[in-house]
Amino acid sequence: MKAISRWLLLGLMFLGSFASGSKAAEDKSPAADGNDAVDTRYNFGGFREPGNWYKGNLHLHSTISDGNLAPLATVEVYRRSGYHFTALTDHIGGFWDEEKKKYKPLVYPLEQMNTPDFLVLPAIEYDTNRNGEVLHFVVVGPGYDLRLEEGQDLSKAMKKWWDNGAFAFMAHPHWSLDGTDTLEAISFLPAVEVFNYATSIEEGIRGNSQMYWDRLLMKNRAVLGVATDDSHRPGQDSGGGWVMVKANALTAENIITALRKGQFYFSSGPSLENVYSDREGGLHVQCSPVKFIRALSTVGRVAQAAAPQGETLKKAVLKWDWSKSSFVRIECVDEIGRTAWSQGVLRIDEKPR
Repeated sequence: MKAISRWLLLGLMFLGSFASGSKAAEDKSPAADGNDAVDTRYNFGGFREPGNWYKGNLHLHSTISDGNLAPLATVEVYRRSGYHFTALTDHIGGFWDEEKKKYKPLVYPLEQMNTPDFLVLPAIEYDTNRNGEVLHFVVVGPGYDLRLEEGQDLSKAMKKWWDNGAFAFMAHPHWSLDGTDTLEAISFLPAVEVFNYATSIEEGIRGNSQMYWDRLLMKNRAVLGVATDDSHRPGQDSGGGWVMVKANALTAENIITALRKGQFYFSSGPSLENVYSDREGGLHVQCSPVKFIRALSTVGRVAQAAAPQGETLKKAVLKWDWSKSSFVRIECVDEIGRTAWSQGVLRIDEKPR
């Protein structure tokens, strides 16, 4: 009888351990961490996409235009700083041959700059004046050398670059003191430089163009945001604004494709690990330690989690009412004001499937 009781007890213990093991497996399933509730219609920056994260700078100058280091020395600063890629974006005027009165070929010695773990993208910064305003555009990748002609329609110029495979964005509108209506009048504007590190060092708040980005999003424009250095003195005004791109491999084709698809977030300090909306509208954020995690939209529409005094946050779930918001974007801000931004997403009125 004692032997039977012993075997019965062992059997109950085995069943208990099996049930406990099943429960542990369930805890690790997608259902437990909420992944099955992700609203896949919203892309905050490539967090659900396969691939690796690559750190890059998309706005940079050398001695070809108004930078203080030669191209090879310029990109070497970024290589040594742990970046995966950068773009040389010298001003178009740097390619002007004063003697021959024509533009020299827009070519960089890429074969001397690229290595298996570091990539330099060919690019250009175009400058123009329209109705008394200074407008700058950065064009990265294929078609970067299709020049902006005097008086050319800016929407058509942007579309020309984009249709040829480039990633193009408007640079530092706040520093340029452009009118918000000027940007809104450009009917094809895929991206805008939201944060410019060099300008923030020299002129403070003028390095931040968030208002322009928010107004475009408010107008139901699916415009991407970027952060850059716009470095002219690498080592002094570099390393303060970058993009983190989710791509399949470190090649020009993969990086440009990911940028054009919006598979990136951008930062002046913190890192984002995950951002998504669940099917009930909750906004889930994971990031490096910060003081504030917030969701922003139209006037007065904000949801925020703040760390207690002396502490930091690494994640939050923010309740969000989509019926009162036309767009939303996430930002994570550390104790000295450095920020990581997700891409902004526009409200989709159909119910998630």
